[in-house]
Amino acid sequence: MSNYLKKEKFRLIGVDCAACIYSIRRSLEKLGGIVKFEADVGSGEAVVVYDSRQVSTKDIAKAVRDSGYDIEKRQLQVFIDLEEAEVSSFEKYVSRLSGVVECRYSPVTKVAVILFNPYTVSESEVLSEIKSKFPQLREASEEVVELIEERESGGYAGRLVSFLAGLSAVAYHSLLAFGVVLPLYEYSPYMLFVLATVVIALNLDIVLRGLRSLSRGVPTMDSLISLSSLVTYIYSTAVLSFAPKHGEVFFEASAGVLGFVAAGKYLEERLRRRASRAIMRLAELAVRTARVVNTDGSTQEVGIDSVKVGDTVEVKAGERVPVDGVVVDGQGYVDESMFTGEPTPKLKTSETRDSVLAGSLLVSGYIRVRATRVGEDTSLSYIIRAVREAQFFKPNIQRLADRVVGYLTWAVLFLSAATFCYWFLVEGLGVGEALLFAVSVLAVTCPCPLGIAIPMVISLASIKAAQLGLLVRRSDVLERLLRVNVAILDKTGTLTVGKPKVLGVTPLNSFDPTIALEYACSAELKSEHPLGQAILDYCTHYGISPKYASDYIHIPGLGVIARVGDSEVAVGSYRLIEKMNSSGTDNIAPVIEKVSSMGRTAVVVAIDKTPVAVLEIGDELRPEGKYLVRFLVESGVKPILATGDSAKTASVIASELGIDSIYAELRPEDKVELVESIQSSGARVMFIGDGVNDAAAIGRAFVGVAMGRGSDISKEAGDVVVMSNDLFSIVELFKLAKMSKRKSMENLFWAFAYNLLLVPMAMGFFYKSFGLMLRPEAAAIAMIMSDISVILNSLTLLRWRPK
Repeated sequence: MSNYLKKEKFRLIGVDCAACIYSIRRSLEKLGGIVKFEADVGSGEAVVVYDSRQVSTKDIAKAVRDSGYDIEKRQLQVFIDLEEAEVSSFEKYVSRLSGVVECRYSPVTKVAVILFNPYTVSESEVLSEIKSKFPQLREASEEVVELIEERESGGYAGRLVSFLAGLSAVAYHSLLAFGVVLPLYEYSPYMLFVLATVVIALNLDIVLRGLRSLSRGVPTMDSLISLSSLVTYIYSTAVLSFAPKHGEVFFEASAGVLGFVAAGKYLEERLRRRASRAIMRLAELAVRTARVVNTDGSTQEVGIDSVKVGDTVEVKAGERVPVDGVVVDGQGYVDESMFTGEPTPKLKTSETRDSVLAGSLLVSGYIRVRATRVGEDTSLSYIIRAVREAQFFKPNIQRLADRVVGYLTWAVLFLSAATFCYWFLVEGLGVGEALLFAVSVLAVTCPCPLGIAIPMVISLASIKAAQLGLLVRRSDVLERLLRVNVAILDKTGTLTVGKPKVLGVTPLNSFDPTIALEYACSAELKSEHPLGQAILDYCTHYGISPKYASDYIHIPGLGVIARVGDSEVAVGSYRLIEKMNSSGTDNIAPVIEKVSSMGRTAVVVAIDKTPVAVLEIGDELRPEGKYLVRFLVESGVKPILATGDSAKTASVIASELGIDSIYAELRPEDKVELVESIQSSGARVMFIGDGVNDAAAIGRAFVGVAMGRGSDISKEAGDVVVMSNDLFSIVELFKLAKMSKRKSMENLFWAFAYNLLLVPMAMGFFYKSFGLMLRPEAAAIAMIMSDISVILNSLTLLRWRPK
């Protein structure tokens, strides 16, 4: 056997007949690198020989999953502390190991979940292979993971209290500075000391994190905040302890900087909590119990945790499917809109062994489902996990900003230390005087104006965005938006309204279309099918009243038949009309072909077995869709249509909008892989969607945009939520991002200009020649002036109006 050819053993789940094996074989053949596939229906064991240059274990598992079945897998959780730049290489390395199906790393919990094929590789072999390159890896138990998550979720109240304490300290000191005599005036330094101590204690995690980063030689924004806060705190404490009447204290600076940072942390953690609640609400939709079919045909209701792969469960109309699996008995219409985004329920039958997903709703009918995936392996669980991990994913721009601040921190430290050494060792000044110069350098380069420069713009831009019908949920979204060069747009509910609608009526044989509609809505009056509802809505809109219908018969997959007055009325597909042996059907075919060519559904209305009209039903395009696509193209952003709908419908929609790239018939995991595949090539993707099926892709994208009328979980995964549900708002968001960038650059210029002009004075450049020095309190005043310039410039953003 060639070095490139690999032979791997699998155990197939859910197969019980030759048709199942044939379905999997056809799916595998599409991969292109399969040399041999053999499977035993009885045991479910299969052997695959494949070219490892073209196909991996992950590809084989996905092909089996796409066919509606699955392979047996084992799960391994490992704990490893990775820098975010290492995450992608780690996932790729592990995913390429022999027998590994999938590897996902959470930068929040520092836990990687690895799925592997136990018939090819053992858990110890997987661990050994990974440790050979990442020796710091260790196995993580569920208790360790839960402990980490619990630690991450703590401290919300402390953030809020520290913000209030910091705000009180700054307000109290400001009033004193303006000559306002306050109660306990003579004890003000001690009161400010207490407030600063409280703020530092409540934000000790930020301080320690900043100091740890500094000790590792990779300082971040937390390092600069920690350093400036601690130096002013220690200096002020020393003054208060040894010279309370002869020196100025700066406790308000320590309390203010940390307190305001805590406010930002508090808001971020609130967003995380909201995301967790949305995920929990989605999880609560999952079925808690299931009726398992016993070998004697009876059913037994058990907890969902007791259902095993291979069990058969019963589902009745109006109930949600409890597991991923295949229909082995019965038929019915299943609403999978939460996964595919398509509003029309699909007919699932045992004849074709159709697959169904946990969480989908059986609208009508009766089915029995053999479980192929249960518990954490279902598609619903996958979406929840993906959104939870993507919720806290940080883009490269954030790491770059931290590194820039890190260099600034080292420069400030060096200048401060050099200043102290010069005045103490060279000029012979006392420790107190030399320290005064050093502290002035730290004070004049306090991160306040640098910290405010961009957040102030972002805060005001968020307010302006809200006025435009947009909710900006991430602080760096506007900056990232301008770097986007690919836009993936979901179809249903995003580019379209997301609801079936009668778009046209074609009368046959010169029959009156109003009478045809009257009969059609009369027959559909008792129907619960979305297409029937679309017909009723159309009639209501045009003032057509239905008549009483009797002898109502619903034929799954075909349509309805009812008696209206003395006439028999049939409303449904062309197949229904054929089965009724209707007359005068020769002129229907061209009309149906025309409707189908536009990606829409043709519904035939027949009265007394004579076709009288064809209704054209489809999902209506949003009028602003073309404008958005044109704007994206003109801005150098490539639009891509991604949908769970058929390729034919997608092509029609894309043609109308002017989109060249199309990806159709996608499942939630396919959309995620599409985003990751495009981004791995260096592109920066914006994903615009609205459904649960889009949530994971929205979270993984460089910028995720969720439509406001979409599902809660997609909105929580999105960086931006279009509350107005108007695509024009996305265009205005791009324009707002450009203006925000301009204001941010102006603010940074002023902030750095103040620092560059005043640092030499703080170091004492003019002390020997002119006797001029910048005391810490003067440095604080200079920083206040810098803050004021930044704030005033940012406020001009509120007057901005999009053209």
